[in-house]
Amino acid sequence: MKLAKELMKRPEVCSERLVKFIDDSMNGFRKYKILSTAVKLQLFEYAKSPISPEELANKMGCDQKMTVLFCDVLCQYDLLLRNEDKYLNTELTNTYLVSDSPYSQLNYLSDMDRNIMMWEKLDEIITNGPVIVDKQSFFGERVIHSMAENAKCGMLQEVVGTVIENIDFDSVRKMLDLGGGHGLYSIAFTGQNEKMKAFVFDLPQVTEHTKKYAEKYGTDQVDVIPGNFFTDDIGEDYDIIFSSLNPGGRVPELIPKIVSALKSGGVFVNRQVAGGDSDPMQTLNWNLWTFNDTKKGRSQFSFENSVSLEDYINILKTNNLDVFRELDLADGSRIVFSRKM
Repeated sequence: MKLAKELMKRPEVCSERLVKFIDDSMNGFRKYKILSTAVKLQLFEYAKSPISPEELANKMGCDQKMTVLFCDVLCQYDLLLRNEDKYLNTELTNTYLVSDSPYSQLNYLSDMDRNIMMWEKLDEIITNGPVIVDKQSFFGERVIHSMAENAKCGMLQEVVGTVIENIDFDSVRKMLDLGGGHGLYSIAFTGQNEKMKAFVFDLPQVTEHTKKYAEKYGTDQVDVIPGNFFTDDIGEDYDIIFSSLNPGGRVPELIPKIVSALKSGGVFVNRQVAGGDSDPMQTLNWNLWTFNDTKKGRSQFSFENSVSLEDYINILKTNNLDVFRELDLADGSRIVFSRKM
């Protein structure tokens, strides 16, 4: 009887927050699986034009009842429309989730799978430390395409426009894109100045993809310099050295090399994430893995040889660079403009 009466005792701490945390976690997982499964089954490719549930299920090789239930969830999240007895992609889906769209995010979505694999090993990582990743294999085709796709969705346009508005861009003849990866920033810059030449400096396996992007966008104004900017020469006489979210852009030892490569009056344009440990979840995510030859720092977007953005800016000022402007962008990153004196 006494034990039965114990059932009426309420816990001293309300369970609502915990239950909500668990439910939100599961809903987030379900949403991701809904999206990734739709892409895997090529559902959005088939639904570019109105299609019946029967025809859709047949094309995907799926159970018709489950297909209808699945599509109704996609409708709930505005990824599909249902008009009478047919399904159709929304404008959002046709813009970002089909393979032939110039703004397709399919590589970016696919790259999320690698991050999920890391999180599935969280107990091992907490026990043994970060996963060691080979830099050569990390910067493969999927990562480069993922970064390129993500940049085209608005940030590239904002960054390039901001740079052009804040320097004498028409007088630029030679630019270095330091750690420029896919090279889309350089390609976009040359599209706004027909008299300039841009050089993308990155690892050899990366610049092979850079050349393909330059060919894709039909420009002969973009060239590549394969190498390691920590150990190799980066060139000279640049009007602009541009660095976007490149971890080397917060490494003090590179500053003298950057200054030396600039013309007198040349501008170093450095875009970096200003924050550090402000988001514990993102900080943990950053530290799940590290490179075999360059270890990460504790705070997000940092490496063991980098400093905070604030400290980096102060060091610029002591290296013959006049920091004349700092601008915050929509994604939380900051562009720092400095001129060689």
